[in-house]
Amino acid sequence: MICKFTNDYLIESFTMVDNLFIREYMPYADEKQVKVYLYGLFLCNTDSDADSFEEMAKALDMTKEEIVDTFRFWSEQGLVRLISTSPLEVKYLSFKNNLKPIKKYKEGKFADFNTALQQLFPDRQIMSNEFHVYYEFLDDCPIDQDALIMIVQYCINLKGSSVRYPYILTVARSWFNDGVRTVDDVEEKLNEYEQQSEDMRLILKSLSRKGGADLEEKQMLLKWTKNWGFSVSAIAFCAKKLKNKTFKKLDSTLDEYYRLDIFTESQMQDYFERKASLNELAVKINKSLGVFYESLDAEIEIYVQPWLQKGFDEEALVKIAHYCFLSGVKNLDGMNGVISKFYSSGALTVESINRYIAKQVEKDKFIKEILSKAGEVRSVIASDREYLKIWESDWGFAKDVILYAASCSFGKTYPMKYMNQLLSAFKEQGAFSVEKAKTVTTAQPKHSDGFVQRDYTKEELSSIFNNTKNHDEIIE
Repeated sequence: MICKFTNDYLIESFTMVDNLFIREYMPYADEKQVKVYLYGLFLCNTDSDADSFEEMAKALDMTKEEIVDTFRFWSEQGLVRLISTSPLEVKYLSFKNNLKPIKKYKEGKFADFNTALQQLFPDRQIMSNEFHVYYEFLDDCPIDQDALIMIVQYCINLKGSSVRYPYILTVARSWFNDGVRTVDDVEEKLNEYEQQSEDMRLILKSLSRKGGADLEEKQMLLKWTKNWGFSVSAIAFCAKKLKNKTFKKLDSTLDEYYRLDIFTESQMQDYFERKASLNELAVKINKSLGVFYESLDAEIEIYVQPWLQKGFDEEALVKIAHYCFLSGVKNLDGMNGVISKFYSSGALTVESINRYIAKQVEKDKFIKEILSKAGEVRSVIASDREYLKIWESDWGFAKDVILYAASCSFGKTYPMKYMNQLLSAFKEQGAFSVEKAKTVTTAQPKHSDGFVQRDYTKEELSSIFNNTKNHDEIIE
């Protein structure tokens, strides 16, 4: 762009706001929605460093998530087009193009609804535009008109008569998504909130807060108790432990506990007391692994605490980190894979881990002997270990038979492939000793005499091919 305004010019200039916005939209939007729309309109006329997501969030004292949600609201109103959220890109649309004929409804369809709704707002006249927003909601969400009136009354009781329809319909849509359709459903929802009033008072007291709870906070309490399974006493205990005593902080803390399977007061107290030691353990693990993280909270939540929950002792975790470093595994995700392997084998202590490793070393020595017998000159690889596991555990061969098969494979182009075929033939003919194996011919005919060829249905094959992770589930 070859021409642009100076910052001084921009400061002294004006941002034009369409009268349609002021008349038809602004009265029904909340403070944040108006702030975001107007600031975005201002940014449309600027070409400066201020035109960034970070600067906008800072200027409006809002989070990026709140700004995106607000632009989604204006997108639903047809005033903007949300092109992208990351990076944020918003196109402001023409008001004239957004104007559309108001849908006409059968006369008298909403007469009782209009009367009841207006009676709830005696201090102001509800305009036709606002009535139509309610009509559109009732079209989109088939809820009884009387039920919606009860929701409006609830919102007025909660927020006062100045409450606007965007908030009311947000509540109504949320309740509709929860299954609310009739007057009885609304009464059940209200009774649910009423029954938790004593519980809410306990939570508010634990947060050192006076006054009542708003709708969002009541919904949080239902989520904590009904969806996540926390007891009210455990929630209150958690609230008392918080330094930042807000519902938002309490929600994030309980979310963390929920993911860590921490539900009781004793578990919370133990975790609270062990948080410092968990930090120390995370530092030791990172040092042994050769990594550094400035913040340890995510590491403790995602890795360390789940490892301890599996039953690993702290010394074992540090030892595993050291072994990972020596093996070239130098990140937490890679270490997590190693942890899973030890857990599957039941090795949770330093002693059991060392025994497991010693056992694997012995197996590798045996595999090297197999490779030598087969004429292979190379290192042991993962597929070798998998073959040995199948030959010994699944097929039931002793070491001497496996070594005999290896010696028979000497000089073959693909010794391990030949060994698999040979041992399979041994297994099929019941040759589980060297003496019997020597009598087995490997020259198998293409189809065994007397074997009836047939096709299998999808259902018959599903028992084998729908779960190939576990060899034990393959039916012979």
